[in-house]
Amino acid sequence: MQNTKTKGNIWIITDTHFGHDKLIEYGRPQDFTERIFKNLSMVKPGDTLIHLGDFCIGKDKEWHDRYFSALPGVKHVLIRGNHDCKSLSWYLENGWPFVCDSFTLTAFGKRIMFSHYPMAWDGYYDWNIHGHFHASDHRRYEPEFVKIKNGYQKLLALEWTDYSPVSLEKFIK
Repeated sequence: MQNTKTKGNIWIITDTHFGHDKLIEYGRPQDFTERIFKNLSMVKPGDTLIHLGDFCIGKDKEWHDRYFSALPGVKHVLIRGNHDCKSLSWYLENGWPFVCDSFTLTAFGKRIMFSHYPMAWDGYYDWNIHGHFHASDHRRYEPEFVKIKNGYQKLLALEWTDYSPVSLEKFIK
């Protein structure tokens, strides 16, 4: 998927974990879900929103319906995370026009690899934008991630963005 010129803005978000109230015990605010939905209002019809995975925990149909109702006219991409366990056809039948494990996009003069987990550098991308680690050292030091750590990876943590999507252009600059 290559896209150097788009109508609208490109936004990224990750690890929304809708319905995962246990995250409150790990430091997310009680109202994190409502903050996310409030902040989604900055994404406008014609924009593209790339979700880097871990969309929800349980009540999948309800969360997907609420999410897509909040974002009419927005183009969506889902990169499946470790909690996105439904079949590809389930996601496609429930609002996602594009679902994958990772993809590369050329935008703003950069070749960007989008994934849920950090990816080993293969010489092909300029940046690997990923989620998964949140704003803590949770899992960052597991051997499989330490082994592939490189200067080309850029972590997006929803906890660092006040539970808001981020403009891709601003994130890579």
